[in-house]
Amino acid sequence: MQLDSEGLSISSEPGATADEIGAVREGLYQFNFAVTGLTEHQNIALFVRDRDRAIQGGLLGTVWGGWLHITDLWLAEEFRGRGLGRQLLAKAEREAVSSGARGAFLSTFDFQAPDFYRRFGYEVYATLPDYPPGHTDYHLRKTF
Repeated sequence: MQLDSEGLSISSEPGATADEIGAVREGLYQFNFAVTGLTEHQNIALFVRDRDRAIQGGLLGTVWGGWLHITDLWLAEEFRGRGLGRQLLAKAEREAVSSGARGAFLSTFDFQAPDFYRRFGYEVYATLPDYPPGHTDYHLRKTF
């Protein structure tokens, strides 16, 4: 479907490459930087690796605008309950503070880890009931 004289069209591409997805994210980041004037940001990428250097867990996020946005925290089933999640979270928070962050925020489902984050000072500021159906999406934050 042509949208205008420049030949623009909208396409559904569920198999988009990482580079194609990155182009959209980079465009949004550049817009946000231009509007806010806040261009300083730091990616947080922490990994739990086994002896063979295979990834068995990790935490991903970004520090921008004075906040750490934790987007992913995962540990392989066999490595849960050993304090690694706590260590990942603490390390991410330390890195964020050293980058000037004043707090952190994230979302987690009821079947994931809302109680885990609460134990470390995160508080629920919003919920999205019935997402996914029969569950709740919790939005939590913590001020450092």
